[in-house]
Amino acid sequence: MADEKSLTVIQQEAMAELANPEVYNALLRTTFKGLKEETMKLAIMDGIIRGFTFKDFRERNVYAIPYGETYSLVTSIDNARKIGAKSGVGGADAPRYDEEPNMGLICSVTVHKRVDGYVGDFTAKVYFKEFSTGRNLWLTKPRVMIAKVAEMHALRKA
Repeated sequence: MADEKSLTVIQQEAMAELANPEVYNALLRTTFKGLKEETMKLAIMDGIIRGFTFKDFRERNVYAIPYGETYSLVTSIDNARKIGAKSGVGGADAPRYDEEPNMGLICSVTVHKRVDGYVGDFTAKVYFKEFSTGRNLWLTKPRVMIAKVAEMHALRKA
């Protein structure tokens, strides 16, 4: 666990992993796309302190989204699905879309989790207007993106 390691040890481990130029450049182009090199290093340290491993970054279980001069660490939907499956989530319904005046596109997703022989339904409803960045995939695939947000919220509930 990261809380058992000193920051110096975490930094040494991260820098050892980044010593391979191929790994370093691949991460900068993918998992940390849009971040400066120093910010990428900070994001890796931040992630390891939070309990992620360097392997999580290589496998894109977690990545960083740039926000101005800083970033936000984001767990991938694939990683959330893996964690959910290990804890009893047994699937999700297809996304349901709706429109509301003043709110626009809405999406809800229900995931099913087995607990002590009972299957519970966990539904999340999210509003496109509240999550869209207006860039990249939010422009070209808005329904896919809002469905991922809804599913992630439902997985967190479960």
